[in-house]
This record gives sequence, C-alpha cells and structure tokens, in this order.
Amino acid sequence: MLFKQTLILRVCFVLITCLALLPASAQHTLEFVQDGVNNSYNPPVPKGPTSIPQTLAFFLNNNGSKDEGIYFQSLQSRLSVTFSFDDQTYITVPQHVTGMTFGAASGASASQVKSVPVVNNNFFEDSTRTIFTAHPKGQAGRGVNVYNSVGVQIFLSAKPLLTANAPTSDTSRYYYGKLRLQFSRPVNNPVISLVGLGATTNFSDKRLGFATELELQSPGRTLIKLSGSKELVLDDTKTKILHTKSAITGNCGNGAACGSLMVTGSDVTSLVFGVYLRADGGPGVWGTQKVTNSGDMWHITVSLPEQ
Repeated sequence: MLFKQTLILRVCFVLITCLALLPASAQHTLEFVQDGVNNSYNPPVPKGPTSIPQTLAFFLNNNGSKDEGIYFQSLQSRLSVTFSFDDQTYITVPQHVTGMTFGAASGASASQVKSVPVVNNNFFEDSTRTIFTAHPKGQAGRGVNVYNSVGVQIFLSAKPLLTANAPTSDTSRYYYGKLRLQFSRPVNNPVISLVGLGATTNFSDKRLGFATELELQSPGRTLIKLSGSKELVLDDTKTKILHTKSAITGNCGNGAACGSLMVTGSDVTSLVFGVYLRADGGPGVWGTQKVTNSGDMWHITVSLPEQ
C-alpha cells in the first residue's frame, strides 16, 4: 500500500511539474503568409504599379501572438480581405498610373517608379520587438514576424504635387482618395499594422520629408494604438493616424510612422480610410523636372485574433 501511495504521489508530482512548464493558453492569430506552401495571394504575385484591387486570404498561426514557431494552417472557413482604392484625386499620372498604386516604389529611373510585387515582406526589421503587434490582447511588440508576414505595398506618388508646385509647409496636406478594406465575412477587433509611413527627397542638400496619414471613416469605429514608433500618433477622436510634427524620413527607427492599431468592435465587414500626404516643411522640394519619381512607399498588413 505504501508503494502504491508513493507511486501515486510521484505521478501527481510529475503531472503538476509538466503542467507548470506548459505555456499559458496560446493566443492564436489569423495572418497573411506567402511561403510557397501557404499562400495568402494565389501565386504568381504580380508587380505594379497598378490600382487594381488586391485580395489576400488569412491563415491560422498557432500562438502567433508570440511567434513561438510558425505553424500556418488553412482555415476551415475561408476568410479574406480585399484592398482597394476609391475616389482617387489624381487619376492621370504619367508613368505612375494613378496617385495611389499597389506595387511601386521610387528608384527605377528619374521619371518612372520601380516595379515591385504588390504583396511582399519588405518590412522594417523590428529588432527591439516594440513596433508591431499581431494579437489585440497579446504582448505589445510581438507576433508580426518580419520574415514570414507579408503585406500589401502601397505608393503615393508626389508627381502631381510637383506638377502643381504645391506648397510644402508643415501644414500642407493633400487628399489622395480612400483605401478600403473589405472582409469576406464579419470579423472582430482587426489589427492594422503600418510600415514606413514617410519618405524624403534631397536635392542640392535640401531635404523635404512627407508622410501618408490615414483617417478612419467607418461609422462607430475607433482605433487603439497597440505599439509603434513615437512618430505614429492618434488624434483625440481616435480615428486619425497622424505623423508627429517632426522631421519625416522613411526609417521606422528614426522618422517614419510605424506601428499596430486595433480597430474596436465586432462584426467589422469593411474599413474605409481617407488617405492624405503631408509635408514636414523642410527646405527641399517634391522633386525636379528631371527627377519626378518621388513618393511615399509603405506597407499595410492585417492580423486577427482567432475567431
């Protein structure tokens, strides 16, 4: 009898020890991925510039709130989101198609933008683990893996502002149109991660910074900043994603607005953002008559708590 009691006690001790070593209830996330096996965008991924809507499907990432291993699985019920542009102000931009496009960046030539994949993982490397957050209830700065997570690349061309000789004071702000996110079915508390809101021109050692700013126009929805650079701020209404009144660059670590924000509420079917480009008042210019390919290139990705 003593042997059995001792054995039972040992078994109980082992079980308790094992349970203690198990992680707390995992916070699974739904994310975008493009690894050749699990593909949010049906390959091949095209290159831009294009203003055609882009659709990405979500995959389940077990304990994706912490990136403790990347275990992507297909969802039993497919869920996707379509990114599209509406109400574009600048619809005739030579070589740049429209004012807002997917899959473009400065640098192909002095007059034309660089053609890049509309979906890619060209993320700022968040070595401090403080910028991007995947799960609305997860640890801040964790869960968005810069090597596996992908997003849609968006480019705002500064060519229309150069052509119009638009003012560059730090209060100069120009409306480009609307960015719409349409979910294939209702979702709860989506997290929007923005990478690299900001760019700089530098001619004759005179620089001008400018950054994309977004205004949530979906009625009854507000935003909560989960993590991000100090340059990414919300206004008092919690609907405007703004850049601080400081010198703007394209670097998330120093001058660009980057971070993750949760959209509050349940049964979210669509999100609409007004899109603006604001200058920082630097002594530089939007571009020159010989160099007209400048603009703000940035990424957007979406993650969700398992639902």
